[in-house]
Amino acid sequence: MTIGLEFLENSGGEAEGLSDAGIETFRESPFAAVARETGQNSRDARDKVDEPVVLKFDVISIPECEFPSIDDYRTVVGLCFAKSKNADREKEIGFFKNAVEILKNSELRVLRIADFNTKGVRGPCEEGRPFHTLAKTDGMSVKEEIGSGGSFGIGKNAAFALSDLQTVFLSTRYREDGSDSDSVLCMGKTQLISHTDTEGIERRRKGYWGQVEDYMPLDDLSDIPDWLRRTEQGTSIFSICPRSDKTNWQYRITAAILINFFCAIERSEMEFEIDDGSILINKNTIQSLFNDADVESAVNELDMSYRFDAAKRLHECLIDKHTSTYVINIPDLGAINIHTLLRDGMNYTVGIIRNGMYITDNFRNFNHPFERFPLHKEFAAIIEPKDSKESEWFKRLENPSHNSLSAERITDPDMRELGKRLFGQLAREIRSYLRSIAVSPPTESIDLDELNEFFVTDGARTEDEVGTETDPRAKQLTTMKRTRSYYSLHGGQGYGTPEDPPLPGQRTTAGSGTNPGQNHRRRKIVPPVELISERALIPDIKHPKKRQLIFSSPVSSEISIGIAASGLNSSEKLAVATTSIGRVRNGEIVLTCNQNDRYTLDVEFENAYQGPVEFYAYPPDK
Repeated sequence: MTIGLEFLENSGGEAEGLSDAGIETFRESPFAAVARETGQNSRDARDKVDEPVVLKFDVISIPECEFPSIDDYRTVVGLCFAKSKNADREKEIGFFKNAVEILKNSELRVLRIADFNTKGVRGPCEEGRPFHTLAKTDGMSVKEEIGSGGSFGIGKNAAFALSDLQTVFLSTRYREDGSDSDSVLCMGKTQLISHTDTEGIERRRKGYWGQVEDYMPLDDLSDIPDWLRRTEQGTSIFSICPRSDKTNWQYRITAAILINFFCAIERSEMEFEIDDGSILINKNTIQSLFNDADVESAVNELDMSYRFDAAKRLHECLIDKHTSTYVINIPDLGAINIHTLLRDGMNYTVGIIRNGMYITDNFRNFNHPFERFPLHKEFAAIIEPKDSKESEWFKRLENPSHNSLSAERITDPDMRELGKRLFGQLAREIRSYLRSIAVSPPTESIDLDELNEFFVTDGARTEDEVGTETDPRAKQLTTMKRTRSYYSLHGGQGYGTPEDPPLPGQRTTAGSGTNPGQNHRRRKIVPPVELISERALIPDIKHPKKRQLIFSSPVSSEISIGIAASGLNSSEKLAVATTSIGRVRNGEIVLTCNQNDRYTLDVEFENAYQGPVEFYAYPPDK
């Protein structure tokens, strides 16, 4: 058996460049991508369920004499550099010029990612087996559990994006069921450009280090270099010569871990050790790391402040004793948990979690971006499938980067339509539940003492003990009250009295019975029709009476649409004079809609208004 580096023969004479779609996906933030992608695959290979998966990230130095086939790597990089210069391909010239210089060093830097309490990546290296999928496939994935987070698909390319040689070594130790001994596998993989070797043979861009004869991994521990050996069950990934222009790589990885795995960490399903244990991420340290100055600096460099702050709020939702949990059951989908924390400062934060990993913050592809929550109290909400069956559905809808959900990813037409229906229903029920707990019933008045300093009575100017005039905002200020005039989008049922006129956005009907202590009949508030993805635009700032309303209807029926001027705590109804679709009645628009159809209405108010507006819908009076 010959051990060495060998590139695939290019018998078809194909021209293959340096860029690879899978690698380019992670090029922009490779340290963060490596943390996310390796983390999710290790999480899915958990061995003992009562112990956490431990993932370690370390940069090690390998003497050139211990790096396998170093001369072969230097030779092929030199050949590719010469070809790139002859073809005058700027991007490739820059890459290979840097690679040539790196390989001249007496020591090579390597990022080692090693997991523990995992099952390893099982072999042999045959199609359909996990190790073959990890090392030798494109566009395929294999996982032993249906609800697993990753599938050794596009995510395995993150380590190549980080490497300045686009070279990765893989080493795993595993035990087959029923066996009393471990098996090992180790191989390297390099992705460069098609080239002609020193013997004049055309070679493809992919090369493998291992058994030269059949491009297979080493399976004898004695043949594997010491720094590549696994001494216990699990898998190690080695990104060769990682980018060296970022000195704070430790904190970039830490930031990505906190953003993506705060749920698994808090539940003691995962722990992380970075830079020889100088940074420990576990249930006991996660809160302090969310507030660490070095981590926040790395977050700013990565331009990930929005996601980091959202993860911090979602983690607070996960651990706060006031967090409530509600279960939505959707036939054919299953049970979905919603953990919700109502609190100022939560900033309407939504997080969709699967297998302890953050996926996205929206159901945008199901007409629910979860961006606007008018009149809701601030909240943080974690949405996650309850079990593996539901998790499998979420996995079907995830994109390769695991940050978006769409039924269009399903190739089977029947399953695709089912996915659209199920997740559209789920999105609507999530929105309805959040409304039921986060929208406050209207109150008679609101004290605005906090604004008193801006309003002064005639007698507010006084003198202090030494006779000088004080700040007129500091004394004898009026207390103001604003009467109730805003509208409610609350989806539940409520009751009003005859002297309480219906609020904008509410429809009332006469009810039976009496209100205790009063001599009149109650009126039942009819829940509104929840429009989908509604938008209000100003088509021309020179015409303040005009607005354009855009929305989709959730029902097939006639609805009434009202518009209100939106304020901080007050919204006044605006009377509509004309509409391009439907008809105007009592200052509102009456329109017959079809379910899921998209509508655009050009409307004009009776009076000019330049401020923001909200619009609402409900069944009209018959």
